[in-house]
Amino acid sequence: MASSTMEDTVDNIKEALQPLKDKYDDLPPKGKFGIGAIGGFACTKMTVGTTVKVAKITGAAFIISEVLNQAGVFEMVSLPEQGDDMILAVRKKVSGAVNDCRLAVRKHLSVDKFRSGYESCLRADKMGTLGFTTGAVAGLVW
Repeated sequence: MASSTMEDTVDNIKEALQPLKDKYDDLPPKGKFGIGAIGGFACTKMTVGTTVKVAKITGAAFIISEVLNQAGVFEMVSLPEQGDDMILAVRKKVSGAVNDCRLAVRKHLSVDKFRSGYESCLRADKMGTLGFTTGAVAGLVW
């Protein structure tokens, strides 16, 4: 059921974007390069901005936890008698979630998949792909 819903959503998005794709296909090579550059720049800026924010939040959480630990706040926390069991259960769930995330990243983000996907995009739309790459590099530099 979930996969058919996902397929329906993908089909609806493709149908909604088809007029834009038709306009893009009619562009000259320089136009495709320009659109790709704008897209690459925007995607890179959003991705880098989000990554930096996550790193800042993670760093702040770590610093706060260290301050609380040095202040002795964690020593004042008392757990119920079954606290050890709760901690083990939480540790098991967190470890499982981290492992699932790690496996998903390894499955979907590999150098070989990136390389083959990039080469496929180059074959399908050379100027758009080169423009996107140029925009992405500019987004990293700026």
